[in-house]
Amino acid sequence: MSENKSKDHNSQSDNDEDFGLPPVNISPLQSSSSASAGQSSPVAEVSAPEPVREKDSSPEPEKKKDRTNWVILFILLFILLVGYGVYHFGWMDNFKQETVGTTAEDEPDPVLETPDPEPVPEPVPTVPEAAEDAPAPSLTEIDGRAESSRYFLVVGSFIDDDLARDYSNRLNNSGKNTFLVHPYGDIHFYRLAVGQFENLDLALEAMNTAQNDYEENLWVLKY
Repeated sequence: MSENKSKDHNSQSDNDEDFGLPPVNISPLQSSSSASAGQSSPVAEVSAPEPVREKDSSPEPEKKKDRTNWVILFILLFILLVGYGVYHFGWMDNFKQETVGTTAEDEPDPVLETPDPEPVPEPVPTVPEAAEDAPAPSLTEIDGRAESSRYFLVVGSFIDDDLARDYSNRLNNSGKNTFLVHPYGDIHFYRLAVGQFENLDLALEAMNTAQNDYEENLWVLKY
């Protein structure tokens, strides 16, 4: 009875302390052995999450950088090749020039044998060919009319033909041709002329040109 009373008293005291709160299940603490056992159990370590790298949404700059690097590398290689070519070929040219120069200096000048001069032939005197003799001035007899009129440059009129011929000889010797027009119709004189022309204009022109060579007055006869 006393135990029941004590249980009731304890339960009552517990109820008094809870103040109407719902009952709480109190679990006893684990012993040290269980705690040590719990400590020895392997516990998986939680690794910190790696930061998520955001994908680069613009890869074009990297491609451009790569292209630029290749272009620069190509330019450098080209410059090196050009420089090497200039150096190599320039050096080769200089070497060839020096070699040719030294070879030319070493070689002695060729001795040219001068042949004996050939005797110069004596010039053969050339005899100029005799020019064809020009016809000597002469007297032409005019004893009749021609089909067309002729114009004579008259230097004198003579009754005797001997006088006319004497004067004609003097003119022929001075290098002039003469024409002796015989009397015709009512004309009884011998006309001695120093020129014969086809028209009056030519006859008058010759008269004006030759007048100073004669003492007589020249005139034109149409025959």
